[in-house]
Amino acid sequence: MKRYLLAAAFIVLCAALVAGQGKTLKVFWYSPELTDQYNDMAKAYQAETGNTLDITVNQPDYRTLMSAKINSGDIPDVFMSSAYSDNVTYKDYVYDLTDADFMKQLEPSALAGVTVNGRITGYPFLVQSHSFIYNKKIFADAGIKTLPRTLGEYEAVAKKLQARGIQPFATGYKEWWVLPQTAWQVLAPAAGAYGGFAGMVDKLNSGALTFKNIKGMSTVFDVLDLIKKYGGPKPMESDFNDQCSLLATGKAAIIHQGNWAEDTIRKTTPDIDIGYLRGAVAGTANEAGIMYDSNQTIRVYKDGQVELALSWLKWLTTSEYGKAWVPDKIKQMSPIKGSKSPAAQLAQATAAMLAAKVPSYPWFYQMFPAGTEQGLGIIIQGYCAGQTNRQQALDALDAAYTKIVNASK
Repeated sequence: MKRYLLAAAFIVLCAALVAGQGKTLKVFWYSPELTDQYNDMAKAYQAETGNTLDITVNQPDYRTLMSAKINSGDIPDVFMSSAYSDNVTYKDYVYDLTDADFMKQLEPSALAGVTVNGRITGYPFLVQSHSFIYNKKIFADAGIKTLPRTLGEYEAVAKKLQARGIQPFATGYKEWWVLPQTAWQVLAPAAGAYGGFAGMVDKLNSGALTFKNIKGMSTVFDVLDLIKKYGGPKPMESDFNDQCSLLATGKAAIIHQGNWAEDTIRKTTPDIDIGYLRGAVAGTANEAGIMYDSNQTIRVYKDGQVELALSWLKWLTTSEYGKAWVPDKIKQMSPIKGSKSPAAQLAQATAAMLAAKVPSYPWFYQMFPAGTEQGLGIIIQGYCAGQTNRQQALDALDAAYTKIVNASK
């Protein structure tokens, strides 16, 4: 799911104080676009149990604030993070959930990103996907029947749309987090040459592999350049809301985003018909696919109110409200076994693509050391803004990655 909205305000959600002997669980989360859903869940939990969720939501400075809380000892009972590399980042602070009975109700595939040496370090919150999203009506009106998979096919579609006076892409390049999601999807099939995703990351971490030497990096730049070329007059001023608005109003045909964008898109055009395209990759047309993973993770602080936190997670996993919360309220895919499919069109498109054996890749970039997503994203953003050429961008990526790896040792 989209992890950072730089324009998001700092929001504090406090459920009403319980008249009685209810307990209060301190929670620190991000994704302010889900504020209403968090609030609804807190009210339902309080109504059923008498306990309160004191939820603080922050986006732009979340990691910085979380680090400050750890350093000051003011660690919330429950907090949110990514999976993969954050298993290491927070290993000294999280409660081991392996033996919690409710964890057996989660899909094993959703647990991959939070499992370390057979132990479960966090609770998968959502199952998300991202790729290129397209406006089906625009494609139909333009007579585009064959959906693009390769770089050449994407450019042919872009030219056809542009000839009809339609902006092919809305870039989102003002948001640094859009860039790594777009870039690393292109690189996904290349991991096979380096022993798979974990193998590629291990080689990057050891210095045996650098970005400038990864086969397929040229295609990453090619895709970013193509989006910029056909992305309107001011591609670096386009943010997440601009992407969603232009797609919803039919002014742009394609955006690179995830299923989390659907709710924002439908706030403008409720009955829009949208779907996923298989993203062009550094590989063959058959390797083009989508990114699919459970990355957003709920962590329990091991020295906090553990029993209360476990009780809440069990309620979230087993109660009728809890089981329906993600598909019905958040309108995304749930990690809970047997959970119903959300009505959201992109979630349904994801399920259909998975059933059709369309390649789906894990969010392997979350295996990079903590701090690289933003650090590398800003470097890629600089390239897209014309501040660096490809070689300079590659040098900067390698230097930044090495610095972060060394700092994490």
